[in-house]
Amino acid sequence: MGKYIFLQNILTPYRISLFDELYKCGFNFEVYYMRETEADRSWIIDKGAIMHPFYLDKGLYKMYGRFHLHFNIRIIAKILNDRDSEFILGGSWNDLNVLLLVFLKRIGILRSQLHFWSEANYLTIGALNDNWFKRALRKFVFDSSKGALIVPGKMSEMTFSKWKIKNKNFIRLPNTIEEELFKISNEEVNARFNNEIPIFFLPVRLIEHIKGIINFFMAIGYENIRKGIFWIAGEGPDHENIKSFVEKNDLNEHIKLLGHCDGPELVSLYKKANVFILPSFSDSSPLTLVEALIMKLPVLVSERCGNHYEAVVDNRNGFLFNPIDKNTIKNAFEALLDRIDDWEDMGNVSGDLYYRIFSRRLVINSFIKDLTEFSSRSVLKE
Repeated sequence: MGKYIFLQNILTPYRISLFDELYKCGFNFEVYYMRETEADRSWIIDKGAIMHPFYLDKGLYKMYGRFHLHFNIRIIAKILNDRDSEFILGGSWNDLNVLLLVFLKRIGILRSQLHFWSEANYLTIGALNDNWFKRALRKFVFDSSKGALIVPGKMSEMTFSKWKIKNKNFIRLPNTIEEELFKISNEEVNARFNNEIPIFFLPVRLIEHIKGIINFFMAIGYENIRKGIFWIAGEGPDHENIKSFVEKNDLNEHIKLLGHCDGPELVSLYKKANVFILPSFSDSSPLTLVEALIMKLPVLVSERCGNHYEAVVDNRNGFLFNPIDKNTIKNAFEALLDRIDDWEDMGNVSGDLYYRIFSRRLVINSFIKDLTEFSSRSVLKE
């Protein structure tokens, strides 16, 4: 009997938790992983603890600039030999495997239904660097099949409209997190308000042209920086530049570079912080924003973060800003400071948003329902 096959690039904890939950719900599927890790993305995964059915390949791989190039001939062969299943293509739309499958679909060799799982965001750096060739190739890919477009939310739907990808059925599948890990008690929420001065938490990779860390600090100004402590959790190629900025401006007591933090360390930091900040120039649909919601934090977020439409209610659980407009950054930060007495209520709004929109079981039940309505086949095991 046919099933759904997800194509994914690598093993990640948040996707594994999603797929394991799908498996518990009786969804009839398997996951094909291109490889275990990528050059700049890797986790220690206990493969024996994975519950969902999967195939882990080790195909050709090369990181070229910021692009991950995968080619998995064994996965292509498995897909061509499976005439009963439907395929949900994750990862980038311009992945070599996806392009080959689309070509084979176009010329009639691949007859299976293709669905695309995309976090498309027209405000990312890659999307903004557009040209006629990319536009033509995108349409070649997304118009190749009558399958669904599986997207995290409104930003992706807007993006496909701007890209003039028409006659598509959207099925929402917001990014989900490891709920077992991200938990906070009422006592822990109350304890964060005992901080002598506010703690602002930025869990970001240290890549300035993507995450906009120095840009954010320059915008809010040194006086505002000295009103709090800013924890930056993450590593990246711009570590020394950011460290130099901190030392040069005598901000060591206010900006703390914490380096790489694993899951439990991140949870501990979320619990102690007062506010979550994400100042990205480019961020498709960041998981950290979803984590901030479940940890009941007020949020200060760039409007280029794709899931801000679902995760931020401006002036209720936080504030949005334009990362290329320094005035909006400073105004948003100062507006948040002015609401310090409301931070507990704002955090509660964040928690409510999480359970109304991003709760893993809710997301999965909605996905199964929508895919069942779209598809002519049963999506559950018999």
